Amino acid sequence: MLKEEKKDHIFRITIDTNQTNSLDNHAFAAIAKSLGKVREDPSVKVVVITGQGDKFFSNGFEPTMFLEKSFQEVCELLGPAMDATSALLTFPKPVVSFINGHCMGVGSVLAIFTDYRIMIDGKARFGFPESQIGINFPSVPGFVLKELVGIRNARSILFSGRPMKAPEALQVGVIDEAVSAEDAPKRLEKYCNQFKDMAMESVIGIKKSLVDYLRAPLEELRQTDTEELARAIVSENGQEGMRSIVERRRPVFK
Repeated sequence: MLKEEKKDHIFRITIDTNQTNSLDNHAFAAIAKSLGKVREDPSVKVVVITGQGDKFFSNGFEPTMFLEKSFQEVCELLGPAMDATSALLTFPKPVVSFINGHCMGVGSVLAIFTDYRIMIDGKARFGFPESQIGINFPSVPGFVLKELVGIRNARSILFSGRPMKAPEALQVGVIDEAVSAEDAPKRLEKYCNQFKDMAMESVIGIKKSLVDYLRAPLEELRQTDTEELARAIVSENGQEGMRSIVERRRPVFK
C-alpha cells in the first residue's frame, strides 16, 4: 500500500495502492502512521511523498468505497483522510511532493498540503476535478489553494475542474518547479539537501512559523468540511459522479 525508505536525512513515502494510486480510508490511515513514525525522529529532516511508477502520483479518492453508502458511513470513511491531511498540513518538518504522474482530486490536496511541489513535465496532469464529478471542495484545502495561487486563479481552477500540464501549474503557482524526467532526481535532491546541515531547531522552528496560522481554521472547519463533503458524496449527483469514475464515462447530472 505504501513503501517507506529512509536514506540519510530523507524519509520517502511512496504511494503504491493500485494502478492509479487511488486512496481509500486504509491508505490514509497508513499515510498518517508513516508521518507519525518520523515526526519525532531527529535523524529525519525532510519527507518526500511520491507515487509508484511514472503514470500516477495519485488519482484521488478510491470511488468504489463511497458507492451505496449512508451519510454516516461516508463520514466515517472520510475520518482517516481528515486525520492524514491534517497531520500532513501541520507536520513539523518540511515535506516535498515529487509529482511523477497524474495528480488529481485529494491527491492534489495532499500535494498542496506539502511545502514544495516538484512536477515532471510530460504527460502528467495536476487538477481538482470535483466540479466535474458533482461534489464540493472542502474549505481548508480551498483556503490553502487561495494562499498559493490567489482568489482569481483558485476560482478558475476549481469551477473549471480542468487538469493542468506542468507548465500551467507552475505559471499559476500551484507547483514550485516543472522538471524533465531526466533532471528530476537531481532537482529533488537539491530541495532535500538544503536541510541536511541545518540545525533541527531551525528546521522545526521555521516550519512552525509558516504553518501555525493554519491550525485554527483546520480545527474549526474539520467537522463541517467532513459533513459537507459527505452530503455531496451521498447525493444523487455525487453518486453519479463516483459511478462515472468507475465506469470511465462522463457523468450525467440532474
